[in-house]
Amino acid sequence: MKDYLENRVQRMQGILGDLGVDAVVATSSANFFYFTETWINPHERLLAYVIRKDGDPVILAPKMHREDLANAATETLFWEDGQDAISLLATCLPEHGTLSIDNLWPSQNLISLMKSSPKLNFINSVSTLGRLRLLKDERERTLLREAGKAADTVMAQIVTKIRPGMSELEVVEELNQLWKKVGAREPSFHPIVGAGANGAMPHHQSDETVIRSGNILVIDMGGITNHYCSDMTRTCAVGEASQQAREVYDIVRRAQQAGVTAVKAGIPIGEVDQVTRAVIEDAGYGEYFVHRTGHGLGIEVHEEPFVFGDNSQTIEPGMVFSIEPGIYLPGQFGVRIEDIVFATETSCESLNNFTKELLIV
Repeated sequence: MKDYLENRVQRMQGILGDLGVDAVVATSSANFFYFTETWINPHERLLAYVIRKDGDPVILAPKMHREDLANAATETLFWEDGQDAISLLATCLPEHGTLSIDNLWPSQNLISLMKSSPKLNFINSVSTLGRLRLLKDERERTLLREAGKAADTVMAQIVTKIRPGMSELEVVEELNQLWKKVGAREPSFHPIVGAGANGAMPHHQSDETVIRSGNILVIDMGGITNHYCSDMTRTCAVGEASQQAREVYDIVRRAQQAGVTAVKAGIPIGEVDQVTRAVIEDAGYGEYFVHRTGHGLGIEVHEEPFVFGDNSQTIEPGMVFSIEPGIYLPGQFGVRIEDIVFATETSCESLNNFTKELLIV
């Protein structure tokens, strides 16, 4: 087993020991990849990476994935269609004690396991798998930096291609092609391209809306490189920007920078939201900032931690999350600026370095 994968198992066992939890069952594709560097989508079939507090881990996998796991350094038990995979899983677990179950495991599987293991107590995986993946190790940081550089490259290229008369979906298609050129497996989410009033909807579904001169255009995009995600938003003006648009853009830019500057190990992560929100509220646009300031990012595009005002979770070195305040004026336009940052001992490192000045395209 590679040293960093073995280290992840050992760290997981340490967390289990600290919590008094006897084992954890990781079943999502992302969590399975975290321990194996093999990406498998098992669909409805059981795929599990089981880590006991003591002893070696074990994999349970459908027999159809034998070749995918031929080089796995972990003991692997293969099961065939028609076999009771839940009963096989139960043989790998302690008879008594507490078991942590992957939050994304289907409830029908959990219910079956609870029936076959009535002496076990069950908890979710927030304090186990969630805690482990919250702090990125050095390999993850390297991969996330590479993903951030790819996002910078794609954003720099897409803003040179936007012209009045294009549709939002045409910009999306251009983005998809650019991601392929930088070696991304696929976008980390369906790109958001919002022109004019559509930009006032934070999660607008890009459509055939034609981009016109004078539009403010929100571009939110990311890609998956080496199985790690990027996520980045920039807002530009097409042809020209009104005075109001320039003023709103400047407010969001200042709020975003204030959030980046506020990041410091030891403070509640909610303070980052409060700082960004205060800039926007002081400018009179508080009611138009309608979402949290950010979210964690790694193998998945949305994961712990989440940056909202009441979150008392302490920032720790190794956390990776977005800072993306916005102002959304219904029927007019929206402005959002987003970078991914990596928390250090004293501040943070931005994984995105593309300009945050208002671009006229």
